[in-house]
Amino acid sequence: MQLNITGPSKRSVAVFLAGALVALGVVFGPRAAEHLRPKPAPPAPAPAPAPKPDWFGWRGADTPEAKIVAASMPRLFSAAPSLATARDANDTRPILLYRAWTDLFAGYPPYPAQQIGDCVSFGHAHANDLLQCVEWCLAHPGREPKPPDIQETDTEALYGMAREAGGMLGFQDGCYGSAAVKAMTTMGVVSRRQLGDQGAYSGRRAKTWGRTGAPASVKQIAGKQLLGSAAQVTTWDELVAALHNGNPVTICSNQGFSLQRDSQGFCRAQGRWEHCMFIAGVRFDRPGACIVQSWGMTTPSGPTDLGQPPYSFWADRQVIERILGEGDSWALSKAPHFGASAAARAKRRLPPHWRKAAFVATPAPLLRAA
Repeated sequence: MQLNITGPSKRSVAVFLAGALVALGVVFGPRAAEHLRPKPAPPAPAPAPAPKPDWFGWRGADTPEAKIVAASMPRLFSAAPSLATARDANDTRPILLYRAWTDLFAGYPPYPAQQIGDCVSFGHAHANDLLQCVEWCLAHPGREPKPPDIQETDTEALYGMAREAGGMLGFQDGCYGSAAVKAMTTMGVVSRRQLGDQGAYSGRRAKTWGRTGAPASVKQIAGKQLLGSAAQVTTWDELVAALHNGNPVTICSNQGFSLQRDSQGFCRAQGRWEHCMFIAGVRFDRPGACIVQSWGMTTPSGPTDLGQPPYSFWADRQVIERILGEGDSWALSKAPHFGASAAARAKRRLPPHWRKAAFVATPAPLLRAA
């Protein structure tokens, strides 16, 4: 059977169909078009700002003064030969000391960026901060510290005392790592909290104390708060042994890097810096070390991995070996404690979750050290 539509009825059906198509277009057309339209690519992350020349403050390890100071400090395996065999060489779990920070606080310390060439004091002071946290976690598992227990080390006082220990007081910025550890072990350190209103970071204060030395009143406080010991680290095996024992390692070298992390949180070796930083972890899936930077909370930029701090990056093992080979890298041990009594020392058996790739931040309140 065939249905024929003619005359007015045909015109009515045509009008009806046209209206229906228009309605469908109005209702579904824009949504369908939006669904099918390719979404714009997300904007590329902004590159980290280029380092300022004024931020480079490592004076090298080849000067006569630096060599004399370095010669007075022991090598790691000479000072602690048992560390050479303390770790199973077939153990490929990462060693992530920076998790001591996230165990104790709600995030990573909000360190300011350098303002002058005082990177050596930043690297060593911040490594001392992490060492305090590591030793607290080992001595007091599950116990939350109060503000007097763990305090941020004052970089300006350490800068002035390190330059004094290395015979570098004067107008030109800079220092070297062996002078910093000599100052920490013989002259001591102070915390920002102990300096009260003067404790906030100031490049001007660093510049002044780097020229004249720290004031006598500050050195008097520091003299009661010595770093227990430091040892030179020159090889990958020594680095791994130090971290496995709970000791952060400061690094001073001419090695530069890109400021953009790759998908695994690594930065490419690139260019030349005269700079000091410190190492807070190692990994073996892609052999490398986690380097903590001092140029602000967002430098470098790009993806992070294994829960690393936002101001850190991983560097490949062969690059790390070049850095250590420059002869100005130091494992820190037995942090000076700024509280009324020293925390109990503990055996260096790291918590299991510091050895795992999976990362879960501990929901603890953030303790401001200063």
